[in-house]
Amino acid sequence: MILDFQLHNLTVVEELETGLWRVTLRAEDNLFASTIILDIKAPALDIRAISLEIARDVFGMVPDLTEAEKKLVGVRVGPGMTKIVREIVGGSSGSDRVAELLLEAMEMLVNAITVPELRKATELGPSQPHGERNDTVTVLNDRVIGLEMIRRLASNPRLKDSCAAFKGLD
Repeated sequence: MILDFQLHNLTVVEELETGLWRVTLRAEDNLFASTIILDIKAPALDIRAISLEIARDVFGMVPDLTEAEKKLVGVRVGPGMTKIVREIVGGSSGSDRVAELLLEAMEMLVNAITVPELRKATELGPSQPHGERNDTVTVLNDRVIGLEMIRRLASNPRLKDSCAAFKGLD
């Protein structure tokens, strides 16, 4: 017996206009297919519009998520989002799979915003902060972070290789 199972996930993050981001995640396998579209507004990074479309659910495990969609409008991408999304979308009355896909889409937005800033800071190179400090630092996201701190963050087991920002900083 030959088992043929394919799984594809694709996430696209695009800036529609300054401060307005659209995240589109498509997940598809032989038994399940969904599309999640999030419109997220900066600086609060709150969800302004959401679409959760289930195109294929062979086992019928995903309930109607219309009410969950409405409750997700206003949720911020940031601390606490995991708990909120899992409570609204996951659990026995929802779909844990859709909740995890939604969290993946939100995390990809964070990566899309963070990685260019890290690249910009790397290209600019070290700079001196205002004051009497002599050690080299990199100005990043309006904060002064020393190279040692960046390496320390990258070596944290929870962060190491978790996104492009922390890859290859051994």
